[in-house]
Amino acid sequence: MDAIKKANTKAVCILTILFAFYHYMQGQIPPINDPNWELVSSKSDEFNEIFLDETKWIAFDKSDYPWGDGYCFCDEQVYLDDGILYLRVDKKEGYDPECKYHNVPYYSGGIQSVDHDYSYGYFEIMAKLPGAYINGRPNGKGFWPAFWTYYVEENDTCRLVHDEIDILEPSGIQYAEANKNVVGWHDEDPDCSIDHIKIGEFEYTYYQPLFIGYHKYAVEWLPDRIIYYFDDHPFYIEYDHPSMIMQPQYVVIDQQMQSQVSVNENMPFPQYMMVDYFHYYELKENCRRLLTILNNSQFENYPFGVLDRLVIGNGTSVLFLQNGDNFTLRASEETIINGDFTVPIGSELNIIPTPCDYANYTIRTEL
Repeated sequence: MDAIKKANTKAVCILTILFAFYHYMQGQIPPINDPNWELVSSKSDEFNEIFLDETKWIAFDKSDYPWGDGYCFCDEQVYLDDGILYLRVDKKEGYDPECKYHNVPYYSGGIQSVDHDYSYGYFEIMAKLPGAYINGRPNGKGFWPAFWTYYVEENDTCRLVHDEIDILEPSGIQYAEANKNVVGWHDEDPDCSIDHIKIGEFEYTYYQPLFIGYHKYAVEWLPDRIIYYFDDHPFYIEYDHPSMIMQPQYVVIDQQMQSQVSVNENMPFPQYMMVDYFHYYELKENCRRLLTILNNSQFENYPFGVLDRLVIGNGTSVLFLQNGDNFTLRASEETIINGDFTVPIGSELNIIPTPCDYANYTIRTEL
């Protein structure tokens, strides 16, 4: 995979850095800057309709209470308005026999995808989270905004499978100052011996409260990597962990509340988790394809997608990018620079080893 056969000295320094350190600094290009990704419209949602699209989503109702005990999901707490998905939190008073836990202090909202067919790809929401300034300080204590994916199988005695990726999931304590996100993933053995173990948990703290504006929360999940993003910038990266190979999953966007964590008595209600869109991208694939670039015009017509093998030049060719060009090239087996190839100052070239043919992919044991 790590093949730079020959390179012009103007380019070799840049390309060597990209290959030698891609585990730490490359492979981190969000779809907004990488045309190798393709938006899957049938699995994405701009929330521009009058009502929630029931072919894509289920709104949790009072009988649906799979997580926590500090609130009751109600479908009336989920609605669309002017291109925004609202998940509303209201104070609840008194007994409600339809809620799993009858005496809970809050009604809240959440949605889940109808199908669990979301697999390797890029998952993203643009969202504004709950919270408020109280006595001049940002406060979000008790609120548990969440964006995650999962697949679970259980029998009468135990959980057999638990695959989960948490993209946005600070607990009510972790979100106390309304500026923190917590990410991670689960992949548990199907032998009933492991219960809800999170792998690779990481916290990210923003310098402003997350309720004053919209931000992007995203993850790139491939069989050999998980990369978490905030506003298009990667902040946590893990490579070549066997637990990244998981089954297709459901997508959940919900506003939970943490039990036994007191919300500030001066917190104004209702509160909202507001979502502008949900986007799901897949990498274009040109598996089992060899591409050789012999002239500059072929860059202009480059067929973006993950190739098996990419060759730039034939040993005697003279190729170059233009000032201002920005290319991200992905190949699963090798990328070869063969001849004179110049990447001038003012242009950008990313060469990212990327798996293809996921069904037959196995984690590398050595880097």
